[in-house]
Amino acid sequence: MPTPCQITSGYTLGCRDNIGSIKNLFILSGSVTAITNASEGLIQTLTGSGSFFKFELFRETSDFAENLTVTPENGTIMYETTTNAVFFKMQVSTRNQIRLLSGNQNIKMIVETNNGDALSKFVYVGRDNGVTLTTSAGGTGTAMSDRNGYALTFVGREPEPSSFISASTYAELAARLNGLTIQTGSIFGPA
Repeated sequence: MPTPCQITSGYTLGCRDNIGSIKNLFILSGSVTAITNASEGLIQTLTGSGSFFKFELFRETSDFAENLTVTPENGTIMYETTTNAVFFKMQVSTRNQIRLLSGNQNIKMIVETNNGDALSKFVYVGRDNGVTLTTSAGGTGTAMSDRNGYALTFVGREPEPSSFISASTYAELAARLNGLTIQTGSIFGPA
């Protein structure tokens, strides 16, 4: 007799069109009040109020990971997400945004991957419990060629894996937001 946890399909290798790293973070200033799924793990619409602010990331400096933790002796499972983001140049405007993020216990974000596929480009992170900025390390470096800037780590724990948003372009992403906007201008001011 089948149990409710039976798998529903297999896995094929497919084409070699996958690419690593992440491009941008979109961090919400506001709230999500409803989520409509197109299918299991795929979001059709996010409804709420506020704006997702775009945080640009330089190529191959930042990453997103999601790990499953099973504790058999407690009968529990959870998914932990870790997003590492690097921002260049120590400056007042960046410092101030980091200060605001550090006080938020329920950050919702969209991670833009380098994949262009509508089923794997945008990942919604922090769906139920949000994510928290757990570390921020700023520094000037020692040598003139060292990085001057900040490295941030956001961690979240959820009962389900993160969901993808059914979009492959910014226009498609914006169309999936009901009552929410995307702010793509720099929040960090002039360079």
